Amino acid sequence: MRFPRLRLPARGWKRWLALLGVAIGSFVLLLLVLAASLFAAIQNPAVQKWIFEKSLDWDPPTPERLSQEPAARPSWTGEAALGNNVRGSSDVYRWNRVWNLSLSFTTSEWEVLQHRRRPPMTDWLSDPNGQPKLRSPDALRNGLAGVLGFDQPWSTGRVSIGGVVFTNAGVRFKGNGTFLESLRSYRRPFKIDLAKYQKGRSFGGRRQFNLGNLAADTTCMSDLLGYEFYRDAGVPAPRTALGRVFLDVEGRETNRFLGPYVLVENPDADWARERFGVPGVALFKPVTYGLFSDLGTNWLEYDGIYDPKTSVSDSQKARLMETARFVTHSGDAEFAARLGEFFDLGEMARFLACEVMLSNYDGILSNGQNFLMYLHPQGNRFGFIPWDLDHSWGEFPFLGTDEERAQARISRPWVGPNRFLERVFGVEAFQRAYRSELERLLAEFFTTDRLYRRMDSVAEVLEPLVAEWSATRLRKMRQAVSLEDRQEETGGDGSSGGRGGDEGGGRPAWRLKRFVRDRAESVRAQLEGRSEGLEVRRQSMW
Repeated sequence: MRFPRLRLPARGWKRWLALLGVAIGSFVLLLLVLAASLFAAIQNPAVQKWIFEKSLDWDPPTPERLSQEPAARPSWTGEAALGNNVRGSSDVYRWNRVWNLSLSFTTSEWEVLQHRRRPPMTDWLSDPNGQPKLRSPDALRNGLAGVLGFDQPWSTGRVSIGGVVFTNAGVRFKGNGTFLESLRSYRRPFKIDLAKYQKGRSFGGRRQFNLGNLAADTTCMSDLLGYEFYRDAGVPAPRTALGRVFLDVEGRETNRFLGPYVLVENPDADWARERFGVPGVALFKPVTYGLFSDLGTNWLEYDGIYDPKTSVSDSQKARLMETARFVTHSGDAEFAARLGEFFDLGEMARFLACEVMLSNYDGILSNGQNFLMYLHPQGNRFGFIPWDLDHSWGEFPFLGTDEERAQARISRPWVGPNRFLERVFGVEAFQRAYRSELERLLAEFFTTDRLYRRMDSVAEVLEPLVAEWSATRLRKMRQAVSLEDRQEETGGDGSSGGRGGDEGGGRPAWRLKRFVRDRAESVRAQLEGRSEGLEVRRQSMW
C-alpha cells in the first residue's frame, strides 16, 4: 500500500512556515510571561494573605466528616499514672510520666466548644518587614488565630485524669499554629480549667492544664527537651508530662483515641508561688514587636499587649509603665548604668543565652510572643520565662534556612527591628554576663554527649506512645534522633521546610542531633572569634 506523498505548496509555503514559527514562539513567550506573572503574584504579600485565608476556609470540617476519620486502635502496653497517688504538682509533672486523659462532652457542650469565625483583619500581613500582626482588637485573645478570625470559646465537659473525674470542668481549644494545622481533625490542642465553673478544684495543686497536640513538632520531643534545658540552666520554666487523650462526644464518638499529647505546666499564680517561693509575683504574657515601648500612663493601653496572667497591683502596673519609659527614652549612658535596676541582668542573660543556643525563633528573638515575663516583688525587677517550645531546637521553617539557624549569630541574634534587644545587647555588663552564660551552657548542658543520651532516653519512652498513633510520626521521630542522612525522608536536599498535616506527612523530620552538633560548633567558633555566624532572614509564607 502506497501512502500519498506530502507536497508543500508550490508558492508561499515559506511564509506559512514562518507564521507557524512565530505563532509557536508567541505561545511559548505568553506561557513564560504568565508563569513569571504568577510567580510575582505569589511573592506579593497581599496574594499570599488571600491564599492563606482561603485555605483556612476550604472544605471546612463538619462533625459528620470528623467522625469518619479512621480511628487508631490503642495498643500501648505501658503503665499509666493513677490520680489517687498524686500529692502535689511534682507527682503530676515528670517528663516520663504518662497520664490517661478522657474528655467527654454532651451534644450541646461540644457545639459550644467549636470555634466561632469572624472576618480576619484586613491588614494583618501589611508590615513592610513581613511581620504578621498578632493582635486583633476584635479578638477574644492574642495571637494569629484571633487575627484570622477564630475565637476559642470556653465550654464545659467531663474530664478524667488518671481515673480522677471532674464534672463541669472548663475546656476550650488553645494555640495558634497548632490549632490552625488541626482545624480538620479532632486532634486539637486543649486547655482545661478544673475550677473555672466550680471554684476550689485542682489536681496535684494545679487548676489549669495545657494539652499540646504535637502538630508542629515532628520530633515529638521539642517541648519536653526544651523546657528541661531551660530548667537545667537555671531559668524558671514549666515542667512537662505525657498524656494519652481520649474523646467522647454524645451521639458521635465513644472513647475515641486522639493519640499522645504533651502536658505543659501552666504558668499562673500557683506556679509562680511554688517556683519563686514568695507570693505576689506578677506574670505577663506579652504579644508585641515593640517590647517596653512607651504607651503613656494609661494602663489600658498596656493591658491587652502584656496580658497579665496573675492579679497585678497598681504598683506593679506602674512599674511596667515606668520600665517602658526608661527603655524608650533614657540615653545610652543612663540605660547602661540603670538597666540592672529594672531587670535581673543575670536572669535575663541566662534566658537569652538559652534562646540563642536553641535558635528559638518562634519567640522573643523574632515574633514578639511565646514567652512570659515575671516581676519579682523582692527587687521589683523583671525576668523572663520560656513558652511554646515546639519550634525550638532550630526548627522554625518560616525564619531562615537550616544552615542559618544552626549557625545563627550570637552577637545580633534577633530578626528584624527590635529596639529593646538592640539596647540590651549594647550594654557591656549584659554582654559579659551573656557570653559567660553561653560558655557555661556549652561546657555543662549543650554538649553532644549529654544531649544525645537524653534524646535516646526520651525516644525510648515516646516510641510506644507514638507507635500506637502514627507509623509516619514514629518514623520521623526515629529520624530526629539519628545522625544518618536519609534523603528519601527529606525531599532529597536535607531541608526541613514544608508544611504538614496532623501527622506531619508533608514535613520532613527535623534532625535534632545534627542541629545540636552544628549549633555547638558554631557558637564555640563565634565565642573564639573564628566565625561571625550567619544572619537569620525572614522567609516567605510559602
